[in-house]
Amino acid sequence: MLKFDWNIAFTFINLVVFYLLMRKFLFGRIKKVMDARKELIQKQFDDAAQTEKEANEKLADYENRIANYEAEGEQIISEAKDNAKVEYNKIIEEAEADAKALKADAKKQIEIDTLNAQRAAKEEIASLAMQAAEKVVGKNISADTNSDIFDEFLKESSEE
Repeated sequence: MLKFDWNIAFTFINLVVFYLLMRKFLFGRIKKVMDARKELIQKQFDDAAQTEKEANEKLADYENRIANYEAEGEQIISEAKDNAKVEYNKIIEEAEADAKALKADAKKQIEIDTLNAQRAAKEEIASLAMQAAEKVVGKNISADTNSDIFDEFLKESSEE
């Protein structure tokens, strides 16, 4: 027949009592510590995710700013080039206007000098003609007569 061993029964009872005591006093505390540790780890993961999200937002913001600064820099360079072209064209136009004015002034001065030279030549010719006429006639005509003849000669020569 089968024999029942009381040692096995007492060992089983001891294990059940030990389990119940452990469950009552130890498992609850261990579970609390494990839950607290789990919450701490989850909080650290959430904080890391939030920090990563903020870092990505700041990175996107900085990249956006850099793009804006680059666009602004290109716009400033473009405006500077346009202003330089306008200034260049203005300087060229002023130089051309000054050159035209100098050319016109030179032409006027040449015309004035030419007229003065012609007038001086005519006066010299008239004076020589008067001297030649005096020698041919042999006497000096009055100053008024000389002046009238001289003016008439100049008038006739300027009409030609």
